[in-house]
Amino acid sequence: MWWNKVLKKFFKFSKERLLDKLDNLSVRKKLLLVYILCVLIPTIVSHFIFTIFIVKNLQQQKINQIKSAFNILNTNVKRVIDEAILYSNTLYTDDLLNDMLDIDYHGMDDFYSNYVQYLRNRIYQGRNVYSNIARVTIYTNNSTILNSDGYRKLNIQEVKEWYDKVINNPQGIVVIPTSDSGVNGEEGYVSLLRNLNQYEQRSTSTGNNSKYTKIAKIDIYLSSFFNSINFEVFGGEIYLLDSSNRIIAAHTYNNLIFTKPFVKFETSKFVPKGSYVFVNNLDITLLSGWKLVGVFSRSYMMGEIYRAIEFILLISLLSLIFATFLIRVITTSLSNRLELLERHIRKVKKQRFEILTCREGNDEIGSLIREFNNMTVRLKELIEKEMLSEIQKKTLEVEKKQAEINALQSQINPHFLFNTLDSIRMRSVLKNELETAEIIKYLTRTLRRLIYWGNDITTVQEEINFVEDFLKIQQYRFGEKLTYEIFVEEDAKNCLIPKMTIQPLVENACIHGIEEKEDSGRVTVRVKKEGVKLMIEVSDNGIGMDEKKLEELYANLNNPLYDKSIGLKNVYRRLMLYYNDNAEFYIESSFQKGTKVIIKLPLELPVFVHKI
Repeated sequence: MWWNKVLKKFFKFSKERLLDKLDNLSVRKKLLLVYILCVLIPTIVSHFIFTIFIVKNLQQQKINQIKSAFNILNTNVKRVIDEAILYSNTLYTDDLLNDMLDIDYHGMDDFYSNYVQYLRNRIYQGRNVYSNIARVTIYTNNSTILNSDGYRKLNIQEVKEWYDKVINNPQGIVVIPTSDSGVNGEEGYVSLLRNLNQYEQRSTSTGNNSKYTKIAKIDIYLSSFFNSINFEVFGGEIYLLDSSNRIIAAHTYNNLIFTKPFVKFETSKFVPKGSYVFVNNLDITLLSGWKLVGVFSRSYMMGEIYRAIEFILLISLLSLIFATFLIRVITTSLSNRLELLERHIRKVKKQRFEILTCREGNDEIGSLIREFNNMTVRLKELIEKEMLSEIQKKTLEVEKKQAEINALQSQINPHFLFNTLDSIRMRSVLKNELETAEIIKYLTRTLRRLIYWGNDITTVQEEINFVEDFLKIQQYRFGEKLTYEIFVEEDAKNCLIPKMTIQPLVENACIHGIEEKEDSGRVTVRVKKEGVKLMIEVSDNGIGMDEKKLEELYANLNNPLYDKSIGLKNVYRRLMLYYNDNAEFYIESSFQKGTKVIIKLPLELPVFVHKI
């Protein structure tokens, strides 16, 4: 098929491009790439997937534990309710009790005799036999029944919170929270209320219905519900809520629920930030809408998960470290020897024939190193034998050329120049050209000082003498156009400074300041001490510089490519080198008004400078 051929060409082209890119990588980078693709990434991905799997299993395990515990609590609560239902059934099916409550009694004595004989014991039986029942009260609208322990006249206004719910309930039985205001404050119960009239066939002989309304109210201790959800396995808090979201009982350390019964469950008060909340509806018909709410801290829910993650991370880290160490040892054996071989090949290219000394090994790289050493030895011997004569020949030719150059240089030397200048000066004296002779004397002294440099350090006095010779030569050149003044304090004359510190500044003032000036100019040199500094000032009243040119000069004092004001720039750079940037260098200039250069040098020369 044509598309099969296209795919083959595409894969072949991609493979060739990949191989080309790999061939351009160094061996070390290739080994690093193998480590990343074959060890690092697979290890991280596999451990990541394993971590997700473990975390999900632990989360599901924790949820299953909570569900199992909630089922146990559900059963415990149902057991408490069933106990009250069981007792209510005995009252509900008691024909004698029903008949005695339907009797119209004639006075207190008549009722009391029946109360003592049967009614009282019927109530006591429930409270004494069933431990969860706090009290039992039967309400009836029989006006001849007196209010007593366990029996009360039915006043609808007093029992309006539950009366309609019982009467209108098809089964005639409801369970609701109730509370009474007693001596010790408000006391709460969970009350089971049952309409005893719904058991219609009280007597098989008559089949008559009940004469009066009779409702049994069985109050259950709240402590029974507290005990039923007191499950210590939990690492959180448990709340039993009714259909109105009121707290019936709780397993918690929150004191708000103990202030009064049936506190409203509010998330802001009972659920700390970051907690996990689980809700389980009670599987009890009479407690429709009731539920168990579990509030669990993050540490309880995630503690095992965090420990599992830490353990997996530790295993991952140890495995990576171990794998990295092994691969590092193996790759170092390869890359180090290859890099050594590469460096020695470059040395051979520069005609440095050095034997490669390292742990060769018996692999392919070791064989390559041994062959390289053999080649280096043979190549070195070949060059020494075959090219030695050629090198000697070239050396002789170089020495011959150097001798010729030295011979030519010796023909003109400083002595010849000084002798010639001295002859010219003497001839000028004989011709009575004293001014010319004097200038030649200054020029000779200047050239002799430049050629026979000697030490780099000189005194201020010697430097000033040199400057004065130079200024006299410039006066001869410019005539009356140039005047100069030199002021040197006596205690500054013996101070040591680098040679050619002042002269280039004076030369710069003459050439760039006075020469281009139309009328006469003046150069002033001042040297004095200022504390621990030596102050040198060279000023002129020449053409000066504008602000832009002065900024350009300042910016390029350290620029070796700047080809203007070379003398000034050289002085600055030499002083910075001598005094390690402790020298101060200032330039003040105004266009058509002149230029002033101020230098401040430490009186003590650096220790590396040789003193005169």
